[in-house]
Amino acid sequence: MENFQRYFLIACVFIMSYFLIIRWDPPSNIPVNQGIKTEVSTYSPIEDFGFIDESIKNESKELITNSASTTCASGGDYEIDSENWKISFDLMDGSLKKAELKNYPDEIGSNNNKLMFDACGRNEYSQLSGFVFGNNVNQDFSSFKIEDIKRSSDTNSYTFVRESASVKESKIISFQPENYFVEVKHIIRNLSSEVINSSSYSKIERNSLKPPGTEGVFFGDPANFAYLGPVFSTESDNYQKVNLGELEENDFKENSIKGWTAFLEHYFITAIIPDQENINVFVGKKNKTNEKFSVGVVGRPIKIQPFEETSFSYSLYFGPKVQSELSKANQDLPLAVDYGFLYWIGQPMFLAMQFFYDMVGNWGWAIVLVTLLIKVILWPLSYVSYKSMGKMRQIQPQLKDLQERHSGDRQAMSQAMMKLYKDEKVNPALGCLPMLLQMPFFLAFYWVLIETVELRYAPFLIWITDLSSRDPLFILPILNIGAMWAMQMLQPQPAGIYPMQARIFKFMPLIFGVMFAFFPAGLVLYWLINSLVSAIQMLMHSPRSA
Repeated sequence: MENFQRYFLIACVFIMSYFLIIRWDPPSNIPVNQGIKTEVSTYSPIEDFGFIDESIKNESKELITNSASTTCASGGDYEIDSENWKISFDLMDGSLKKAELKNYPDEIGSNNNKLMFDACGRNEYSQLSGFVFGNNVNQDFSSFKIEDIKRSSDTNSYTFVRESASVKESKIISFQPENYFVEVKHIIRNLSSEVINSSSYSKIERNSLKPPGTEGVFFGDPANFAYLGPVFSTESDNYQKVNLGELEENDFKENSIKGWTAFLEHYFITAIIPDQENINVFVGKKNKTNEKFSVGVVGRPIKIQPFEETSFSYSLYFGPKVQSELSKANQDLPLAVDYGFLYWIGQPMFLAMQFFYDMVGNWGWAIVLVTLLIKVILWPLSYVSYKSMGKMRQIQPQLKDLQERHSGDRQAMSQAMMKLYKDEKVNPALGCLPMLLQMPFFLAFYWVLIETVELRYAPFLIWITDLSSRDPLFILPILNIGAMWAMQMLQPQPAGIYPMQARIFKFMPLIFGVMFAFFPAGLVLYWLINSLVSAIQMLMHSPRSA
């Protein structure tokens, strides 16, 4: 039992250290007073976003040219409304200035929708795609005009067109009403008698500020631990996080045929998935002209012959990190739901939760059922442990006798206790087995809470309105203190430990209760059910008397 208490204290320190490590956030160089701006350019006229390849470096320089920019005061927007979202298309430069999700409020109880892109808001969040051209192209473009609209029960499409003296550009946005992504196709026709050098691009741009409503208000808030930054999936690495601090130091560039790039935030994602047949460069960078970051893809330089045309296409996802929705856009996009190094536990836990949710229709009860399932799976190992604890209780009189007999000689007492354990065929280390088994599941479930948007604002019972946030009345933490105290009472009384260690151990339920008061209600619910089932197992397999 001395080992059990020691390992229990070590586990507590480990848990707190783990959360402190993943909570640590280096200071940002972004000015803290950078707030909402009255005017935002979604594509700076002097901000480069071109393909860099040493073999064509000299040629590609001429492809990095000025692009039209827009301001929040332009007013030339076209709105496209779908089943789950609404977007604003800027007719000046073709950028996507705003996207709001109809089924996700920005805050609990709010009538405002969650904003993904918002070029004129706090995050200066926008998406832009098109072509860059050589110096021989007249880039005095007209505004985009709607040329064609096609609607059906399966697919809707909108065609926008603009021209300069040298080229005609068409941008076709098509989508299925129930999806959270659109298909975008750009077509460029050379109207001149000269060969035009060009390169396609698509990028997402935003600053480093957290989205409104996602600033964690308490230590255990999952928003404090959620990743905010770019992710790249290429043929060399199918899931690579490149944080904003790294992009401030060095640009990211990698050639790949297959893959995607995305900007992640708590529960939501925007992603660009280029066609998976042509080579692209995946780019991430800190802009030189403003405090924003850009991630996206750029195509190889091509030559457009006189009066001929070329095109490129990509998918743009903007929505929740729901695995079934992400897989519709790309089979590897669900990798963006990142359960950390314990993904091999977190993913099955989520699938089990989803299965039970489909049965009972409530995420709280799904958590209860998953916890019971885990306890059933671990029951054989727990049985061995609790039987060992029962034997430990049976030899408590002998242990106390040895403690009194060797009170002045701890070495002799330890030797006598080890002989007693050997004679009685008792392994005291097995007492800590249930706790050690639960640690990976506890940490994995916390990452499931961080990444699972389905738990966002999910209610349970009467007083809990959000399982991803703390219990507003602290009822679950209080119940958890009682459950852990009951477990402590059912355990064999320790022998041969320091009095200070014993006193600290008695306060562990209270310490855990205070810690859990600031953790998400879903996590506390998981631990409460786990403690209650463990207490029942102790009663069944750990006799209290010799």
